[in-house]
Amino acid sequence: MRHDWTHGYKKRPMLNQIIQVIVFFDLFDYPLTKEEIWQNIDIKCDLKDIENILSLEKINKQLSHKDGFYFLCGREKIIQTRLARFNFAKRKIKRAKHIAKIFKFIPWIRMIAIGNMIGKNNLRDNSDIDLFIITDTKRIWLTRFFCVSIAQILGMRPYKNNTRDKICLSFFASMENLNLKNLMLKNISKDIYFIYWLANLMPIYDANNTYTKFIQANNWLKKYLPNWQPKTTKQSKYIKTYKDILDFFMARFEPNFKKLQLKIMPQNLKKLMNKDARVIINDNILKLHADDRRNYFYEKYKKRASFLLKNRGKNQII
Repeated sequence: MRHDWTHGYKKRPMLNQIIQVIVFFDLFDYPLTKEEIWQNIDIKCDLKDIENILSLEKINKQLSHKDGFYFLCGREKIIQTRLARFNFAKRKIKRAKHIAKIFKFIPWIRMIAIGNMIGKNNLRDNSDIDLFIITDTKRIWLTRFFCVSIAQILGMRPYKNNTRDKICLSFFASMENLNLKNLMLKNISKDIYFIYWLANLMPIYDANNTYTKFIQANNWLKKYLPNWQPKTTKQSKYIKTYKDILDFFMARFEPNFKKLQLKIMPQNLKKLMNKDARVIINDNILKLHADDRRNYFYEKYKKRASFLLKNRGKNQII
């Protein structure tokens, strides 16, 4: 049933939520189309409802639009930033797909996705390429070892002052732990960065409908993004016989590969290990983000959005 958000008391919350969405993506210099606003707003509605609100004259006090994009007043230049990053992302996606073609011979990999995009095709020229990889149960350490080794041999690992187009392998999950809700920050009211990170994952290798299973396991995402739709993926060939043969020889060494990687792991990761959601290390999740900036982005977003909304009688960002 369609809601008429342009009449009565519902009009104000809808406009407030639109502003909040635009403010968050503005942190990443990313103007939005009306369809993207609709997919990223946390109110269940029709696209027509968004169009009706955006047509109101009074939004011109805080929002502007040009060439089909909506952004904060005075931020027109980020349209060109978005268009330029489309070309950067195109190059990086091609590189990521290249290494995925190699990684697919590691038989325990079920899914590979690009994970550092807040906004479609929104990658900086000098950024590395974060891969999120889902593995078979009890094969996460074997998988990471081979992924890191291959990337190292090919000269594709990122280093300080040398990250452009390099492959970052800092987030693995096993089929045993597809639901990532427990990785959300507990010290803030809504881990908005993590929500949009998950929604913007771009699968580039998907075996046995793993992406669909992953989204089903994280159906809580619909609570925050009720209009959002998952990506459609092309199924990748999964060779079970080849996996079984390699498993026969390698499975017993999973604990050894775990011990080896923990031994050579950087000290900064060891110090943070399992103390909070930044660095999680166990047999089902390897999340190695010592420089986890989710709190930083949340506080910056909250401050900006609160400033814009203070004259609308809604200072609190939920």
